[in-house]
Amino acid sequence: MDSHPQGLLFLGVSLLLAILLSIVPLSGALAWLRPDWLLLILLYWLLAIPERVGIALCWTCGLVQDILFGSVLGQNAFSLAVIAYMVQISYQQLRMFSLRKQAALIALLELFRILVDQWAQSLNGLSQTHWLVFLPILPTALLWLLLRPTMAWWQRVFMAN
Repeated sequence: MDSHPQGLLFLGVSLLLAILLSIVPLSGALAWLRPDWLLLILLYWLLAIPERVGIALCWTCGLVQDILFGSVLGQNAFSLAVIAYMVQISYQQLRMFSLRKQAALIALLELFRILVDQWAQSLNGLSQTHWLVFLPILPTALLWLLLRPTMAWWQRVFMAN
């Protein structure tokens, strides 16, 4: 990406868009089905350019998300950093997975993220475990099936020019 500064711009814009989509207000029922946009975009970049996107960027994005959501400082940063670590140590194998297997893995990673959120909230006495907190797993996994090919296409467009 050194020879393509527009690639870095695309990376920054996609992360900013993911953060903005995470805070867009939704009506009651739709709010429970909101996919984890930031997780999806970060996972795409972790698999596409692991030498540029790493644990530090994921931690920073998680910290920004903590501030925006008003959640326990560090809970999103921690979960995204751990996910980034797991992806980075096995990104070569994960790239070879079919799109459906990657979507299944993303469902598990989203489950991990939700469990970390619930754990951090229970440590602070804010436990609100309800089965609805697990609903974003399915939309997040299904959105990967559309997002990954779309992001790859956009990446080729930005990197070619």
